[in-house]
Order: sequence, then structure tokens, then C-alpha cells
Amino acid sequence: MHPFLQYDFLSTLESTGSVSSESGWQPCHLAFYKDDVLVAVMPNYIKGHSYGEYVFDWAWAEAYQRHGLEYYPKSLSAIPMTPATGPRLLSVLSPEKSKALLRAGIEWVEQNQLSSWHINFVPEVQRELYSADGLIARSDIQFHWRNQSAVGKQHGCFDDFLAELKPKKRKNIRRERKAFTENEDEWSFDWLNGETASVDDWQTFYRMYRNTFYKKGGWAQLAPDFFAECAKALPKQTLLLMVKHRDQPVAGAFFMRSDTTLYGRYWGCFEDIEFLHFETCYYRGIEYAIEHGLRTFEPGAQGEHKLARGFLPVRTYSYHYVSRPEFRDAIANAVAQEEQWLDIRYREYMEHSPYKK
Repeated sequence: MHPFLQYDFLSTLESTGSVSSESGWQPCHLAFYKDDVLVAVMPNYIKGHSYGEYVFDWAWAEAYQRHGLEYYPKSLSAIPMTPATGPRLLSVLSPEKSKALLRAGIEWVEQNQLSSWHINFVPEVQRELYSADGLIARSDIQFHWRNQSAVGKQHGCFDDFLAELKPKKRKNIRRERKAFTENEDEWSFDWLNGETASVDDWQTFYRMYRNTFYKKGGWAQLAPDFFAECAKALPKQTLLLMVKHRDQPVAGAFFMRSDTTLYGRYWGCFEDIEFLHFETCYYRGIEYAIEHGLRTFEPGAQGEHKLARGFLPVRTYSYHYVSRPEFRDAIANAVAQEEQWLDIRYREYMEHSPYKK
């Protein structure tokens, strides 16, 4: 099952205070009933800002502000701090009847005088479901790795993957990995899960995560005990890659997995070491996916630099309802223009694919 949609994951975000009204993430999940029987739910939050969403609407908020209007609070149906595609409306009803639930959601937004409703990272196969009146369709690009060779088989090892690449890209990856793969007596990369990682491991990683955010002037939104509590709640789906140099922790990466997909989520370090981020967050993730027979590795949002390292562009989708008609029309026009630019950019990425023709 998709790890981020499980009750234990969403509950851990709330119980640790990582999402709360104080942090601008007021939980307000949508539940739909028919004759007192629950038929559908959507993870949902009343947002006081746009941090941690990865579908950027800062320009929309600024437009509201320029006209003396309040953009916040708004409604968001998504997984906090998680740019991973997955179902957002969990329904036992048919797709056609489920569309009526989305219309009910729009009515709820209007009744509560919220500026907008955003449904982020919707699966492509469910796009028709969200084609309700009033919802603006928007897309973006991520970079994912597929565990599939040119002949349609999964890779047997990392070298099989490298063999699919153009010589220049293959040589560059080997150069970036050299310091770590040829000095295994100094470097260790240990995969831990919720059953094998200790409390000290999680506390060490949290310090790495916080340190990295603070150095970049960012906001470490996850609470100090989130990672350890998530490991308790989902021990087999929560992964920590701990990196040590001469037996001293220097970096780490937090991953989650399903039966088919590895999700790269957070990186942290105590020292800035050349190529260590690529080794930890990309190459070791690819190795893990190959070893465990996973079909896909999603390393997170954005990042054109991933293209040269074997990741290919993938479209992501979101849907938006804007309460004020004049802003709704303007935003719809802007999104349509944005889509044309994305089409061009996607084609350019594919033309520069790192794989042999």
C-alpha cells in the first residue's frame, strides 16, 4: 500500500506536532457519508501558508495581496511535505458518483469562505475523476528512475543500469562514485529500517536534517521525534541510509517504500563532501531498488541535475478551485500558458536523455 496514505503515517505527522494549526497545517480531513455510512475520505488541511506543498502558488497569493484580499486560509488535499503522486480521494463509489463528492467539496470551500482548494499530486489514471466543473488542471515535471532495461527486463545490478547509458554519462557517474566505492574501508552506507535503526540513529539523522535546512535558510518543518515515531508506526516501510566516514556519522537520507516504489524524502549532513549527496540520495537508492526488485525510484521534487544521472522526466498533476471568478479565470489562463512551456521543456529533457538511443 502507498505508505503516505496510511493512517499511521498521517497520524504520526499530527501526534508529533509536525502538522498542526500552530504550524499552519490545521488537519481538517474530508469525510463523505451516505445514510450514515462512510463512503469516501480525503486527507485535507487548512493552510496558513504555502510551505511544504511542492506545487507552487506563491504568485497567486501575491496577486490576492496586491488587490487587498486574503489568500490564506486555503484548503489543501495532499500529503504534507511529500511531493509523491497517489490517490487523494479514497472512495468506494463509482468514478461518476465520486465526482459528486468533489462538487460537494467545492461547496464546503465556499461555505467556509476559503480562498481556494488545492488537490496535489493526483495519479494520471485518475485525471478524469478530477475533471469536475470549476477545477483548474495544472501539471509539472519530476524525475523518476525506472527499473527497466531496453529489452523490458529489470536490471540485475547497478552495472546493468550503467550499460544502458551513453558513454559520457556512464563515465561521469563512475567518476562521482569513485571516492566512495574504492574506499570501502573508510566509507560505510548502512540501510536501516524501523526494526534495525536505534533511537540514537534517528536522533542523529534529525540533527543532520535540521542542520541542512538551517544552512540553506529553510524551515525544518518535521518535529524532532517524527522520524523515530514514523519508524515505529511503519517499521518495514521506513528506511534510513546512514553514512559513516571512518566510523563517524557524516550524512544520512530518509526513504520510504511500498511493494513497488522507493521514495526518497530527506537528506541531511554534518559535512559538505563532494558528490556525497548524489551517492547517498541517488546511486544508493538505485542500487536498493534493483536489489529489492522495485519498479520505480522517486527521489523527490524538481532537479534537472537528476537527468544526467539516469532519471527521466515524468509529468505530475494537480487540481485547483479558486473561489473568486475573476481570479479563477486569470489563474486558468496563466496555467494554460504554463502548460505550453512545460510541453517544450519536457520534449527538451527527452531529447537530452542520458540513455543510448
